[in-house]
Amino acid sequence: MALALTTALTSYGSDRIVYNFNPDWKFIKQDPGIQAAQVGYNDATWTSVSAPHTYNDIDTFNHKANPDMSGENEMWGGRTWYRKQFTIPESLKGKKVYIEFEGVRQFGEVYINGKYLGVCKNGFVPFGFDLTPYLNKDAKPNVIAVMCDNRFMVNPVKDEQNLAKIEAQVNALIPEDEDKIQPNQIPWNHSRWHPTDGGIYRNVFLHVTDPLHISLPLYDFLQTEGPYVYAESITDQSARFTAEIPVENSRLDAANADVSVVVNDSSGKSVLNLKQTALVTAGGKAKVVLSGLIANPQLWEPAYPYLYHVTCQISVAGQVVDSVTIPYGIRNAVFTTDHGFFINGHHVKLHGWGQRPTDEWPGLGTAQPDWLHEYTMLLMKQAGSNFMRWGHASGAPIMITMADQYGLITDQPGVDGEADTVGAAWKIRAEAFRDLIIYYRNHPSILIWEAGNQKVSKQHAIQMRKIFQTYDPHGGRAEAYRRADQTDAKYMDVGIGTEGGREIASLPVVEGEYDREESPRRIWDNKTPPTFGYPGASKQAYQPYDSEEFAVHQVAQYVHKLGAENHSGGGNWIFSDTTSGGRVDLETARNSGEVDGVRLPKEAYYVTQVLFSSLPKTHIIGHWNYPLGTKKTIYVASNGDDVELFLNNHSLGHGKVYDRYLFTFSDVNYEPGEIKAVATYKGKPWGNPYVIKTAGPAVKLRIKCLIGPSGFKADGSDVVLLDVEAVDSKGLRCPTFQQRVDFTYSGPAIWRGGWNSAKPGSINNTYLDLEAGINRVTLRSTLTPGKVTVKVQSAGLASDEITINSKPFTLAGGLTATLPDKIEPKLSAQKPTYPDSESYEQIVGKQGKVAATSPAQPGKFIKAFSYSGPTSIAHIETNANNERNAFVDRDYAFSNLSKYLIGADWVQAGDADSHYSALDFVVVGVPAGTTLWVAHDDRLPRPSWLTTQFKESQDKIILKGQSMTLFRRKASDDETITFGSNVEDPKFKDALMYVIFVKKTTPKVK
Repeated sequence: MALALTTALTSYGSDRIVYNFNPDWKFIKQDPGIQAAQVGYNDATWTSVSAPHTYNDIDTFNHKANPDMSGENEMWGGRTWYRKQFTIPESLKGKKVYIEFEGVRQFGEVYINGKYLGVCKNGFVPFGFDLTPYLNKDAKPNVIAVMCDNRFMVNPVKDEQNLAKIEAQVNALIPEDEDKIQPNQIPWNHSRWHPTDGGIYRNVFLHVTDPLHISLPLYDFLQTEGPYVYAESITDQSARFTAEIPVENSRLDAANADVSVVVNDSSGKSVLNLKQTALVTAGGKAKVVLSGLIANPQLWEPAYPYLYHVTCQISVAGQVVDSVTIPYGIRNAVFTTDHGFFINGHHVKLHGWGQRPTDEWPGLGTAQPDWLHEYTMLLMKQAGSNFMRWGHASGAPIMITMADQYGLITDQPGVDGEADTVGAAWKIRAEAFRDLIIYYRNHPSILIWEAGNQKVSKQHAIQMRKIFQTYDPHGGRAEAYRRADQTDAKYMDVGIGTEGGREIASLPVVEGEYDREESPRRIWDNKTPPTFGYPGASKQAYQPYDSEEFAVHQVAQYVHKLGAENHSGGGNWIFSDTTSGGRVDLETARNSGEVDGVRLPKEAYYVTQVLFSSLPKTHIIGHWNYPLGTKKTIYVASNGDDVELFLNNHSLGHGKVYDRYLFTFSDVNYEPGEIKAVATYKGKPWGNPYVIKTAGPAVKLRIKCLIGPSGFKADGSDVVLLDVEAVDSKGLRCPTFQQRVDFTYSGPAIWRGGWNSAKPGSINNTYLDLEAGINRVTLRSTLTPGKVTVKVQSAGLASDEITINSKPFTLAGGLTATLPDKIEPKLSAQKPTYPDSESYEQIVGKQGKVAATSPAQPGKFIKAFSYSGPTSIAHIETNANNERNAFVDRDYAFSNLSKYLIGADWVQAGDADSHYSALDFVVVGVPAGTTLWVAHDDRLPRPSWLTTQFKESQDKIILKGQSMTLFRRKASDDETITFGSNVEDPKFKDALMYVIFVKKTTPKVK
């Protein structure tokens, strides 16, 4: 666990204090100029807010999605200011005072008592300052001011050519003058990757220490690294434990510092005690390294996330002056090329999610209390997840802390868009990677540092490798890139795949983004009223799924993308609906989540519980409230090996099995009552039957409340969630109910409202529609405690109301010792066993030697391949020739192929995917000396990815009577090439999917 958050959540020595600095800031959504940083500036008219805070909570999830994947780019952007007064207690006079910001977007420019301290420009990695020299020496209040600027790179992005222009602008930033770079020049600061959500959107802490103290893991502005703890030579009998403790002495005299480390097990019993004395000169620093053996170590892993507690302490003459406690897990992890992933000697298939680190929520944006971020991760864990990849930029401290406690193996990136960059932007990115590793390197859940979301130059790959090896040489982790090539492969340990792809065959692969389709929660299937399908979906360039299709698709994606024995497994993209990267203008989000924006589960979520669980799980996809006369296929997901379906206790037989987990029952006639799925495994009952009952007409509304672990706190940033359901006379939710409900509320709270996925402007209103019989709204606390009452009404239904007590929150001099709430998960009482699992040594040989065999190559000339389109059976074909089919789903045969294409590999794509929208539709890896051709339909405009990477020739092929021009590229080095969408303008309806050929030859083209 990172030191800064650890000190906020665990124990300290007598002299270290951590204050929650979140409550009671002043804020203005405009730029008064630099005078806003001055002590005497009048901020009386500014708004009172508390961190975490974003000034985009009123315009997020509020606009129609853009089909070009550019995200929600109508959100407000600009320079804003925060100010806060605080007083350090007289009893702490003479102490060191540091401020830590867990995250400020995009730029955070910080001042104390009018003195400029610095500006953080990466947007996601914690940073801090030493406030001590600038604090008032008397009892006068201090004033801290923060300017936040969230302006985005492109606003809006309209097409790929605009992106290409922006990338060219970024690449022109040759001067290394970091101070001149603007937020709209940073590639990862873009609505395609993250919502705008500017502000002090994560926690803020004050750390008060003795002048002789253990340094903080905040390198940016402080150049301090904090403790580094690690274990090596790990066996069941022992582990060599080491702690590197950096000590700083700001006292006027030298000090004989007694540095000790105590390792306690989860019950509080000491298992290792280490001690060493160091002379630290006045104004000097020292690093004390202590090491010893832990006998019979308990090992951390997803099924048993065991944490020791490592207390690092400084004493002088027997008096404790500083200490910090770090939760720490010992584990031994290995990624192999041929046999996947092993932890603590046994094989584990990784399965879970990718998620944006903004973790945005309608009406709240990314400014959520810690416990609400935890709630999202708890839902992942409850689905059986054991893996987490934060997308494009780093997850927050609370997210990584919860991954430690929930057993979620984590891929933690630095900051990145989807391209390399240079100049000042690269400098920010590289330094952020350094700061990230230093801050998070004690977390056992992190097994991968993701250095890039796409390939980078050789020089940059070398630089990132050096950072990794310098700051985490003993952590037992891998460095990785997504969509890398052979240049990067020499400087990385693991490849991050996409849609089952493996660009570098010689490296282990962890999936980063599979199942990227879209589906709103409100649309059940094509038999369900009131819409009987997904209105308008067929007219979209990218066609989304209804909820049933999305859930069924989940099964095939899991089996086909992660199923190979040599695949480590990985993450579904994405866990919750997001405002970024949408492709369907019928929606106000990218609806790729297994839960929607307010974390209400879709049917696909319950399917993942079946796929990911080692316990018996069965789920009937859908509901049982159809019009009389309906006949439909029923789908059941189960990890049993047989499912029998009953309708009102009458057997409908056994399901036909697809992709191991999906059981289908065709032509089931609907009749009201009960439908039940009974699963067996090897002839024996498998868990409890899964039952769905028909709900009657809706008669009333029902409110349920979800609050944080300590109740609804009047701290100005806490929230309460209210679920509203339409239920029948027996209390069953009515799954087809779609109707407006209206809210009234009273008491000290700020209404944040709910979200309707297809309606622009639906957030922050005191009304919204229930979708599939339920919806969820939020309220935020103020600094005033008291009763908050909410009443909900809808035409024709009995109303309901609820009262929540907002609890007092102590704040003195702008400071509070009451720290952010967090959910406390409980460790399983029994360590799991793996009786049927072969050990690492049994599978790959002794002493960690990986078997020499390599996984099969995709083709003769194509050495790596991935495909993100809906056609899951797209693949590489070899030996192109006349009369062979160009596409996997059409009988369109090649004829009169040029001789230089005969014998080539080609991507046998799905012609049905010709209008599918993706930046990274197809990726192929080819060796030096090969030539690539792309045949593109002459009826279509040429996409920018084609014209910028390939040269047009005068040669053509003919498919289905349609001419397709060949574009050519020679690979002078081993390369990985990314191919985008075939059709970028949806008005072009008739189109053949492009065809990619690869061969080792040098043709003569006209």
